[in-house]
Amino acid sequence: MVGWVLRPVRLDQQVFLLLYLAVGTQIAALLPIRWRNGVQTVVDPLLIATGLIAPGGGVGIVAWLATFDGRVPGRDTSWWALLFNRAMLGIAHVVPSLAVAAIAPREWWNLPIKTALYVTAWVVINYFMAARVVSFANRTPFWSTLVQNVAGVSTLISTAILGFSGGIIYMVLADAPVGYLMAPALFGFILAVRGNVADAQRQTELKDQTLELAAQALDARDRYTESHSIRVAELSGRLGEHLELGDSECDLLRTAGSLHDLGKIGIRDDILNKPGPLTDEEWEIMRKHPDIGADMIGQHSALTDVAPLVRYHHERWDGSGYPAGLKGEVIPFGSRILSVADSFDTITGTRLYRRSLMTPLEGVEDISRRAGHWYDPNVVDALRALHGMEALPLADKPHVPRRITAWSVLRANPGFARLLAAIGISGLGDPLTQVAALISIYAATGGDTRVVAIAFIAQAAATILMSGALGGIADRFPRKRLVVYLELMRAAILIATPFLAAFSIWVLVPVLFVLAAINSVVAPAKQAAVPTLVAPGQVGKANAMLTATMSACGALGFGLAGATFALAHQVGILHPTTVLFIGDAVTFALAALLVAGIRSLGGGTTTMRVTGAWRRAWALDGARAHLTVAAAAGFLLAMSFPALLALAYRIEPRAGDATYSGLELVLSAGLFIGSLVVGRSQAIGSMRIAGIGLLVTGVFAFALTLTSEVYVVAAALFVASLGNAIYWVANQTALVEAADASNRGSVMATRFAFVQTASIAGAAVGGIVTYAYKQNGPVVAYGVLAIGLILLAMFALAAGRRTVNPLHGREYEEAMLRTAAASSPGE
Repeated sequence: MVGWVLRPVRLDQQVFLLLYLAVGTQIAALLPIRWRNGVQTVVDPLLIATGLIAPGGGVGIVAWLATFDGRVPGRDTSWWALLFNRAMLGIAHVVPSLAVAAIAPREWWNLPIKTALYVTAWVVINYFMAARVVSFANRTPFWSTLVQNVAGVSTLISTAILGFSGGIIYMVLADAPVGYLMAPALFGFILAVRGNVADAQRQTELKDQTLELAAQALDARDRYTESHSIRVAELSGRLGEHLELGDSECDLLRTAGSLHDLGKIGIRDDILNKPGPLTDEEWEIMRKHPDIGADMIGQHSALTDVAPLVRYHHERWDGSGYPAGLKGEVIPFGSRILSVADSFDTITGTRLYRRSLMTPLEGVEDISRRAGHWYDPNVVDALRALHGMEALPLADKPHVPRRITAWSVLRANPGFARLLAAIGISGLGDPLTQVAALISIYAATGGDTRVVAIAFIAQAAATILMSGALGGIADRFPRKRLVVYLELMRAAILIATPFLAAFSIWVLVPVLFVLAAINSVVAPAKQAAVPTLVAPGQVGKANAMLTATMSACGALGFGLAGATFALAHQVGILHPTTVLFIGDAVTFALAALLVAGIRSLGGGTTTMRVTGAWRRAWALDGARAHLTVAAAAGFLLAMSFPALLALAYRIEPRAGDATYSGLELVLSAGLFIGSLVVGRSQAIGSMRIAGIGLLVTGVFAFALTLTSEVYVVAAALFVASLGNAIYWVANQTALVEAADASNRGSVMATRFAFVQTASIAGAAVGGIVTYAYKQNGPVVAYGVLAIGLILLAMFALAAGRRTVNPLHGREYEEAMLRTAAASSPGE
């Protein structure tokens, strides 16, 4: 109603368009994807297109009248649920459609900006309303309900991409009448995706039901069990979820639980169903059932990872189990989970011929008494948590290979959350000073690019000298105090900079030198502090979050700098560079305040020498290869700095500056998304992940040499920057993990210096190559760096080709490798 009052439907061609979109929306609503716990439709892209065409009343009518999904109210669903879903759809589309309707209708950037804002508002309203109602109905905390509803960054990204396709549908329909013929093809593609997802869901249900049938068949043969395997499968999955394993790992656990007693098929009936105790000979036969089952499972490639879990589910933590007598963390982690689930159901589950031996709470207590002897204490703690009991007060619990999410890292580590906020705020301000200083120098010298080059050289020289000569500062002194003082010092320098520059523009060169020198201490100190603020298994995820935050805030900072100059021209601000300097000073002061609230950032190793950081870092065997890769990649990637600018002018000779700005924005977006992608890896800090990133960057950098179409170049650059972010996070994480608490600052300072030195050389070579080959210069430069990155990637992949299955564990896989090596002929 409100939408109709504020923006009624126009009685012109808009009516036909609304009918056209309403039909498509209704078709989509009648083709839902039926999940285990509800349904999902693909109506939102069409509703977003409707909201862009007819904001307010138009999209409100379609949302209310054209979204019938086949469920009859009062029979298949309640009237309350129907009205709530319609109201939520209406609000989630009417409000953003009205909000974006007035945005610069004649500008070329109108549609992407409007669509992005519309989709963002739609996602926020949709999730918040659903979480608020569910939390009220179930009497659960709102924020925990919201987190469970969102289910991770990947869900948000997938939802946003699906919603953004609504803007594409709108763009197609704007070209009438051809658009009316083309739009169904685009909508058909969305429905095809929906069909594939629905097929995958049906296959998942088929697999689950097949496993359940197999478990029932196994249990039917053993007269002492009834649905035992089904219950073990369900409890194993719940334990895995509580231990924050990934969805795929929990599915494997449920599969292993369903098949854990498969080997009993090979046990004689007189032994399997013997009413009395088994003899020693009969026990020997019974103990073969894990091997029998695992051997059968291992013959099927899709179940390869399940076989070890089944084989060792009767092993005990103290080594007294069977069939191999594995001990401690050598037992696959998934087998430890199955062991607890199997034992719990055995002592608490009702049997066909007897009542349960213990109540669930008695069963938990019985298993708890054997934690650290028969069972992994972490799995026992998970079982206790599922029954509302506190964790056991045991020391030296083993590491749990959890599925680490950004939310879990921030929630569990408030100190890291403050550091992340501080890095984001200071990263937002860094471009302000960079733009203000370079523009001031360029304007004051009449466009003398040589002086601009001197400013860049001063910054690089400060970084190299400070990191090389005094790289141990971040270890020698307490990092918290060091960062706070230096951030405040930067703020003071920036406040004084406009007044100093009024006397002589040359003052900006030493100012940039000092700021870069301070940054060469602060940046490694912050990176080295990450392992002190998060759990050991969360370092890689934290580094990915840092890189994503710096990329996003850096891009936003350049946008703010440009907006400041644009506003200055309109309003008449005489000294916009002063505004930028002061703005950056404010960001550093805020960052210092945030860091001051953190308990500790580590450092303070008084025996550590300030000098000699390079030598100490190079002496670490685990760091040497990663430092070499960092330097080589820094050299090759820096060749793109001059090449990208020349490439922009080669593609668009008359609008090279605008093209270059657009390509830089694409690059920043790729770095941001790549940082999110690498955060989902199980082994972020590995040479293999770094190699994958370098390979992606190299391949798509080579693709840049094959075309001059700006959109193809932008797409290739985007994917290449995804790989760049993956390599960057992996390399940085590997070096942090290779160091210890006493020398992390030295190692990160060394990496900082190596990369900066190599980047200067690479940029120089890239500039020479680009200039020497004239028109084809950028193509040649990108070809050289692409081939170099691909060769470097091959080295990294060969050096780090091993990965660890989290349900097996490193200790188990290393033990299997040693066993295989010992049994190989000729050893």
